[in-house]
Amino acid sequence: MALRHVAHGIRASLRNNGQAYGYSVSVTIALGLLNVEAKAPGSAQYIYFALGAAVAFSVLELLATAGFRKALEEEPSTVTAMGVSLSLVSVGVSALLAWATASFIRGVAAWPVTSFVVSVVYLLLAGTEFALAERAQRSPPTNGRDNQS
Repeated sequence: MALRHVAHGIRASLRNNGQAYGYSVSVTIALGLLNVEAKAPGSAQYIYFALGAAVAFSVLELLATAGFRKALEEEPSTVTAMGVSLSLVSVGVSALLAWATASFIRGVAAWPVTSFVVSVVYLLLAGTEFALAERAQRSPPTNGRDNQS
């Protein structure tokens, strides 16, 4: 197997899995933090957690597609790469938010609320990271000189 094939596979994996990876890390740390703060929940709490995350995705999908009437557009791979490389922010803030939510909301409500909040905030921050990446891609390259005459 040629190294170029491996490199191609890595690029494809990064392009197709980057945002999902960041979300997986965020929602997993949220679940772990809830486990610590809630002191070993029952099975129902895990279902509430999953439903909270699913509702967040459903609401944002509804909003992003204008009621499922507008298609979600593809980003150029360079924008995707840069946007995903900024995910330290969205993952980090989501983890801190998960800890705060798990620490301050008690009882059964903590489970769906934490997953909902973490999901919404992660997606909003990831969208912001992509917007910054797109803006950076549109900016004209600098040649190291000021634009002064």
